[in-house]
Amino acid sequence: MKPNKILPNLLLLLGTLLFSLVVLEMGLRFFAPQGLTKSQIEPDLGWINVPNTRYVFHHKEFNTPIHYNSYGMRDLEHTRSKPPGVFRIAVLGDSFMEGRQVPFDSLYSRVLERLLKEKGLNCEVLNFGVHAYSTDQELVLLKKYALEFDPDLVIVSVAKNDIATNVANAICGLDPKGNLQITPPGAPLGSLVRAWLYRNSHLFTFLNFRLPKLMSPGARKRNPRKIFEVGDAAMWSDLTEAQQDLNPTLMPLYAKVEDPRVDYAKRLMEAILKEIDRVCHEREVKFILLINSARFQIQPGSWDRKLKQFNLAPEDYDHEAVDRWLLDFAAEVGFPGISSAERFRDLKARKGMSFHWRIDGHWNSNGHREAARLTVEVLDSLGLPPL
Repeated sequence: MKPNKILPNLLLLLGTLLFSLVVLEMGLRFFAPQGLTKSQIEPDLGWINVPNTRYVFHHKEFNTPIHYNSYGMRDLEHTRSKPPGVFRIAVLGDSFMEGRQVPFDSLYSRVLERLLKEKGLNCEVLNFGVHAYSTDQELVLLKKYALEFDPDLVIVSVAKNDIATNVANAICGLDPKGNLQITPPGAPLGSLVRAWLYRNSHLFTFLNFRLPKLMSPGARKRNPRKIFEVGDAAMWSDLTEAQQDLNPTLMPLYAKVEDPRVDYAKRLMEAILKEIDRVCHEREVKFILLINSARFQIQPGSWDRKLKQFNLAPEDYDHEAVDRWLLDFAAEVGFPGISSAERFRDLKARKGMSFHWRIDGHWNSNGHREAARLTVEVLDSLGLPPL
């Protein structure tokens, strides 16, 4: 090929490629829109919700209008300085607390505030929940942002998958002596570009999330991986989506005989919770741990079906192991712990109520409401807040 023809051909090739990408982007945008994120890079936390954003969160089971306030919270506007005479509660957590699966007024935080006001308390419940967060990020969020709002009580919601994703995120780690270390993820240029594409490109989102699922329909049936044996965060890179329900990665946590593969992950979780308790105690703020229930804890037969799916012996595993461990640890350290699983099982048995979306797996409005009611009962038993 003559040199004077190389540049025109190259430009033609690039133009054709660009045109094809635009056509694919527009096709997905109009005929198969993807679930674009509404997050932006935050160097200490990884990401936060984009402030002052409105959108509709689409799913097969629901279409929820979402609004983030000027701080990126799914909440009303709040002043950083606490109004006089107000008892302020900060709720931290992941997608369960952000609650994109339910209307705004059905959120755990909103229901909790209404119930407390009905009892005569002048209070505000602030929702700091961010989808896909883990306990490590909630610790950093508490220190960097939430405490600036001067809360009297901090409620941290913990999901089962946090135990794994705390390791995957590599924001928190343990030194050889078992001391907690915090290393902010930073904001490299590549992450900034990817974050922009996830917020704006249906094609980029499809290629990174939807296509791999379509290409691997049997992925959910694979045998448990020995992921806990590796202390390298790179081995956790496929845990891109917060999952509350049971999956092969989490199964060693439920073994009746302590599994050494999960030792580091459990010690890391304990260290993070201890640090949350220490920070709150230092500020004279009360701290309560809320453990999210999972579908397999509530639905009859679901646990056995999961074990069969993963080729595991039922007699070797206990579906309450994680909740029991976290509650025992909370009691040992000296902060209250709440598990909603027993309450949900009782209401399902007596009234046939459901608390999780069948496909999505997060709490529905029943789950948010009953978890809030249980929290009020626990607060009453502790003499909190002072009425």
